[in-house]
Amino acid sequence: MKFWITTITILLALHVHAQKTSISYELNGRSSNIQIQDSLELSKNPFAKFIGEWTLKNDIWIQNWGSENDTLKISEHHTISAQINTENSLLSIIDGPEPNGHIFWSYNPNTREVDHLSSFGTNRAGVGKGKFYGKGNLKLKVSFEGEALGTYRIYTYNWINDNEYALLSVQYDKNDKPTGLFYKGNFIRENNKDNLQKAIKKILNVLDDHRISKEQQIKVYADDIVHMAPNQEVINNKQDLLTYLNKQKSFGYAKMEHKIDDLTAYGDLVIMRGSVSGFFYPVNDVNGVQFRTKNLIIFKRINGMLKITKVIYNMSPIE
Repeated sequence: MKFWITTITILLALHVHAQKTSISYELNGRSSNIQIQDSLELSKNPFAKFIGEWTLKNDIWIQNWGSENDTLKISEHHTISAQINTENSLLSIIDGPEPNGHIFWSYNPNTREVDHLSSFGTNRAGVGKGKFYGKGNLKLKVSFEGEALGTYRIYTYNWINDNEYALLSVQYDKNDKPTGLFYKGNFIRENNKDNLQKAIKKILNVLDDHRISKEQQIKVYADDIVHMAPNQEVINNKQDLLTYLNKQKSFGYAKMEHKIDDLTAYGDLVIMRGSVSGFFYPVNDVNGVQFRTKNLIIFKRINGMLKITKVIYNMSPIE
């Protein structure tokens, strides 16, 4: 057990997001943020749909700051949104290309209004108020330090589905006329259980497909892959793994199925505990040899795509 804990600790230390400040509080019977993200119905928080991890869809951001519309590619955007110790609040910490910042929303159940406080960079402080409309959509009127006196912005958060929302910020002058300044982008949920299971299942299907070439299979691995198979030397790069897989192929092929037992996400890292079972068919032999292994697989999000970065297989007796 000590080995597994040490291994996981080392693996997790390889990559973390900047949002690493921990806030501790008593749940007092409430569901955790992870539980809410995977099952929204567990929470009465009006911000429940926002709870979770988010990134910019296709890295696309559109804005106008006074000259013309610009379409930008912003990679590595990452937002963590969580309730704190009430079911009427949400704290979002935004990480990625500068300026980074945070947003705090507080819901008043009596007036049904949302209060907004935010801070980005060194001087972009925002304060405002708004209300929910439709099915969880949110509209806010926010004034910013550093923008022209009397101006304000209308923010709308419109849900496309439970895992995607569209953000639009439009600036208005003191006479309530649009100034032409705006920015917008769609945000998609990361690391909720359903999305992770679907993404990882696609990768496992590639591993299970003995009909495709090993050159195709190797694409699901990271360049710095560490591969630990029973009774084999540790492999620590992609090219050596390809050589190993092609050598295995020369002995025969396996009809197998990987299964997911559980998943745990830590930012861009996902730990999967699972198993693989099937039959190995040696060359020129129709009789397969049954096998079953347990495994620990670490996935890492690289340039927006999950890749296998660590694999540990453990022999398990056939039941």
